[in-house]
Amino acid sequence: MKLAFLFFCLTLSINSKPLLLASVPQEIPVQEGTRLYFLTSGPEAELKGFTVKAAKNNIDSNVFAYSVPETDGSLSPLTITVNDTLIVTRPEGSTSAVKLYQDRITQSLNVFPVFEKSSIGFKSGKNVFFAVEKPNGKILTIQNLKVDPQNNGYVRGYSGVPGDLIPQPYMFFNSDVYQSVNFYQQLDIPIDEFSMDPVFTGVSYTVSFGQVTTTLQSSGLIMTPNYPLTLDLSDITFNINRVGDESVSLHMNPFFYRDHVYTTFITVNFGFGIQQENSFPSQLDGRMNAAGTMNSVEVRSSGAYAIQYYTNSTSTNALGTTLAGQGTTPSIITTTGSSSFIHTCLSFGVVFVSLLIR
Repeated sequence: MKLAFLFFCLTLSINSKPLLLASVPQEIPVQEGTRLYFLTSGPEAELKGFTVKAAKNNIDSNVFAYSVPETDGSLSPLTITVNDTLIVTRPEGSTSAVKLYQDRITQSLNVFPVFEKSSIGFKSGKNVFFAVEKPNGKILTIQNLKVDPQNNGYVRGYSGVPGDLIPQPYMFFNSDVYQSVNFYQQLDIPIDEFSMDPVFTGVSYTVSFGQVTTTLQSSGLIMTPNYPLTLDLSDITFNINRVGDESVSLHMNPFFYRDHVYTTFITVNFGFGIQQENSFPSQLDGRMNAAGTMNSVEVRSSGAYAIQYYTNSTSTNALGTTLAGQGTTPSIITTTGSSSFIHTCLSFGVVFVSLLIR
């Protein structure tokens, strides 16, 4: 349920209760200081037929006037100066989807509609993004993310946008998790809208549609669709980007939805058919570190996850080692017939830090 949104398709949805939108004007109470953002990819001629009126604010316009992004990709809002009733009328025969986002409390807010060919750079402030188009086979992504902590740079990403209630915006990325990593090639964000903590300097990135990650690169984020609410079963294998027989270290920090109880299994596939599986309960924090001549990583889950990761080349002589901090009873398991082993331990530092940042 998203009380901050009004969806205009063939129906108007307020508080998730669909109402038929015909030629009858829709009356929407708006408060002083409210900023209204119209998100759509509809054609100009049709959007000009959507009338927008508010008598006390002397507003007599149309949706098109407020749906064209500025040169930086953000929208200019329609601002309400006194309490009023906004009247929006859809023209007969209209099939365009129009989404209206309202906000009156978020400071330094930037609202970006993302189109199929969008390439949106970082803008100082609180940035929120909406997928107004959904090109086949592509998802929302953040690419070439650079963070400069020395210049007050950091990035925290959340599903949803300010005003969402069920669920509230839920963290899926935090650049502070790996403070030694200041560049991420791609963050997969297969959801319709997301937001970033307000940042004013020390960050650069590009938001656009892209392909889903299939091979883990030097650093990035992988995520289930419909994060964080999905309870769909998923089983995805990601290749490891390495050259020849070089050894690689892999570091993963999962984010789970704590209000749901489920388990996620991360299996590292080393050479010669050797596998190491680690289980992560959704209600506990955990990290995984693996090293060796690994070929791929399989992630199986009965719920939502977002996994922040990075890789490095390593000179280890071990065929493969895995260190996972899961909040479980300490134990050591050594596989037979190889130099590969798994070490599972309780990491109080990880749990403590995770509880602070989530």
